[in-house]
Amino acid sequence: MLPGRSRSAGRLVLCLLVFPLLVGCAARYFRDVEAPSQPALRHTLQAWPYREYWTGVVFNGEKIGLTHLALQPAGGDQYELRAEALLAFHFLGFDKRVTLASQDWVTDDLRLNRFVHDYDLDGNRLRLTGRVEQGQLVVERESGGRMTSETIPLTGPIYPSSAIALYPTWQGLAVGREYRYQVYDGQRQQLAAVSQAIEAYQESDLFSGRAYRVATKLDGQEATTWVNERGEPVLEMAWHGILISSLESEAEAKAYLAQASLNKRDVLVEFSLIRTSRPIPAPRAVRRLLVNLAGLPDAFTIPSDQWQDCRREGPNARCFIQAVEPAAIGEPRPVPLDELKPYLKPTQTIDSQDREIQRTAREIVGPATEPLAQVRRVVAWLQEQVAQEPADVFTSREVFDKRKAECQGLTWLYAAFARSLDVPTKVVNGLVYVGELGGFLYHTWAESYVGGRWLPIDPTFGQVGADATHIKLIEGDRPADLLPLVDLVGRIRIEALSDSRS
Repeated sequence: MLPGRSRSAGRLVLCLLVFPLLVGCAARYFRDVEAPSQPALRHTLQAWPYREYWTGVVFNGEKIGLTHLALQPAGGDQYELRAEALLAFHFLGFDKRVTLASQDWVTDDLRLNRFVHDYDLDGNRLRLTGRVEQGQLVVERESGGRMTSETIPLTGPIYPSSAIALYPTWQGLAVGREYRYQVYDGQRQQLAAVSQAIEAYQESDLFSGRAYRVATKLDGQEATTWVNERGEPVLEMAWHGILISSLESEAEAKAYLAQASLNKRDVLVEFSLIRTSRPIPAPRAVRRLLVNLAGLPDAFTIPSDQWQDCRREGPNARCFIQAVEPAAIGEPRPVPLDELKPYLKPTQTIDSQDREIQRTAREIVGPATEPLAQVRRVVAWLQEQVAQEPADVFTSREVFDKRKAECQGLTWLYAAFARSLDVPTKVVNGLVYVGELGGFLYHTWAESYVGGRWLPIDPTFGQVGADATHIKLIEGDRPADLLPLVDLVGRIRIEALSDSRS
């Protein structure tokens, strides 16, 4: 149980780390000026005008971290890009720390040769190592003392994501130029398409001198960066100005560490919470809910299924959600076996073939052979055996070993147990109402195929048949699957139109 919170509120976290490139800029603070008439400004790696830079990171008005990028010769035509991000903030009564560190070795044209990436989320570590050879990228992944590997075919050159800030300067800074290329994105562990457009040459009260405004898209995510003639990113704005990083000295960037110890605002909850015009009493008992969602991006589609009926009307959607009692699940709706197979397989986060997880799952269910009875026993075991607190993890096995997790980790371990028992199980992400906070928070739960239907199951609340305040938005357990949520956080509004407990 979290200090200063009731148990149900403490069970929730923002199951979404959104610290890559996002979206937005505040155009009114910037003034166009005449661009230099000389040819495109370009720097080679051999004569790069600086060897490192630091930025401070501000989220929703609070300074929460720093980033650092260093460029060093590594012999021959090789260069090392060393990138770091350190974030510290207060969340649901806990002090959270996230450290991202990468080493990328590139040729003098910024092409990736090999890399080592280290991620640390509150002491849980992930290491990725990779190399380009014979037209493919070989990636090895180490987490929780276990190794996996993957081979990704390449159709052309790839670059490290740490090079995104350097690429326009290396290619040439001139208004009107556009660049497209592929990077390996370690946070999502996959290749990603990047496009960059140099839109203007500007001055601003927010930085000294003048800079080129560069709009970057990374697989649909957007950011606006101002790059000066030295190739330094003097300012970057994302998420409609909520996420800002600006060029600082090393001393200024590191000063936030002392400030973070005094920061007692739960900035992620404050920003992501979607308050409603009227409260929803006893949300865990709600059986039917009618809501209106406003401010939806044009490209976002809200799913509908047998428990959630959503109808889109421009930027709004009206959704009717009903809870289900497993004993009254109704007539089955058979799903072809080929469509169920993906939800029985292990993934990078769901270790359903791990021997310890398989053995424990069989012990949990004992003599029960009927899928619904097995699911009930697994959920009950998770409620008793796994402490619910904001502990970031990379795999279900880490939750199994540490016996603590938030909604995402609990759902991963539930899915691993269920799949190991041959119960097809999805991971879904969306919103759930939190009575203590008076609004909806982002949340992760599961759906298992039992009785011929997909049954919503929330291991965080111990619900086999989730209550009707669960609004499903997307499916998937990979970091890339969460990307559509980026355009929703901090933007959408919800009006609760009616609710029923019978």
